[in-house]
Amino acid sequence: MQPLELRPQSFSQYPPLGRAFAIKHLQLLQNLPLALLPIFLREIMGYDWSFPAERDELDRQFDYLQSLQTASFVSLMAPFSNLTLSREIEQIDWLNQPQHFSEQLSALLWSSQQIDAYHNAAAQYQKQLEPALAGNPPALPRFTIVAIGQGAVRTDLKLFRSLRQHGVLFTAVQPDRGIETLLDFVNKRAQNHPEQYAHWYIDGGQADPSCSLREGVTVTSYNQLAPFAMKELSLTQSFVEQSSAIKAGGAEVAQSFMANLSPDDLGLNGNAENTALRHFETRILTEGAGTQIFSTTFVQWAAREALRRAQPVTLFARFAPRQQMAPMNELLRRNPLTELTDPEGSVVDADMGAYYTWLNQSRLSGADQARFLVWFEGHELALAIGPTVPRGTTSSAPGNMTKILEWIS
Repeated sequence: MQPLELRPQSFSQYPPLGRAFAIKHLQLLQNLPLALLPIFLREIMGYDWSFPAERDELDRQFDYLQSLQTASFVSLMAPFSNLTLSREIEQIDWLNQPQHFSEQLSALLWSSQQIDAYHNAAAQYQKQLEPALAGNPPALPRFTIVAIGQGAVRTDLKLFRSLRQHGVLFTAVQPDRGIETLLDFVNKRAQNHPEQYAHWYIDGGQADPSCSLREGVTVTSYNQLAPFAMKELSLTQSFVEQSSAIKAGGAEVAQSFMANLSPDDLGLNGNAENTALRHFETRILTEGAGTQIFSTTFVQWAAREALRRAQPVTLFARFAPRQQMAPMNELLRRNPLTELTDPEGSVVDADMGAYYTWLNQSRLSGADQARFLVWFEGHELALAIGPTVPRGTTSSAPGNMTKILEWIS
């Protein structure tokens, strides 16, 4: 089957909203090169449980492509059309299994030395679409908060080393009621600016009840998802032991198996109102490297994906102590919630995670007006970045978390 053969009935296996989207844009899909089409099909298949920001971005992307004159569209697609695909690749059910097609395509491009041409085509495509995908700055400036070092008595690490040049370092923060103040701040932003999936709280331990009870804040935590992570690892281990395809396809087959797991497979049941969150959490566990095992990795990856996909205006990512290191075979089979933790070692993970979180926020629209705060939880050290904050400076003036938030807001 070739893209030109697509018909409305071709999408009968797609969820309702995705099917409607595909039929609405059928003519465009028919004219996309096969090397590019399945990437869009995967997004369309997940349209029903995508976040509003993702749907808006896909809408704008398709609107832009449909607005191009024929010559411009052909020129943009030419680098993808010029790739040579094998007959075996073309016979894959790319319509209903776009993930599998993409995996096989990647292997073919590497083996046929076309991977550089593909990357160049993708870079050219992304550059041309940047204006259409940029979006408008949010009505409310983004504010990301990261708390690191929970449970750590001290650290020899020079914290926030990569961030200091971008903001002001506070060295005399009064830590009393710091977490409560930050949670109240998140809740107030959610109450004053209600919007679905616009305000997030991600916890590496047990999510604080005072936040989870507030409407408008999307909450997820490592402790809540750890049982489902263990279920995923168990399912994958059984698949590896029983599947003959592993011998032929190796690790890629296992990776594909994990990528295709659904919330129902993991037991992550919910209702229509939280479908997008359940699918988000499933992908965090099935696509993130180490998110099942280490709570610090979970928080970093969840914050990254929340910023990339949901594009929230408020994000509070609180790192908690991860389990102690051990041989991988032991890590894969033990319950992370019952193991001894490593608070001091977790500070190293979280400090780097805070820097990556700031980088990910900086890629979003309105980055020049965004605020960022990272705090060594329970201690006197914090760092703030914002449009009115002097860069590369240090403040030793005493102040509590409320004053710092007011100063940079």
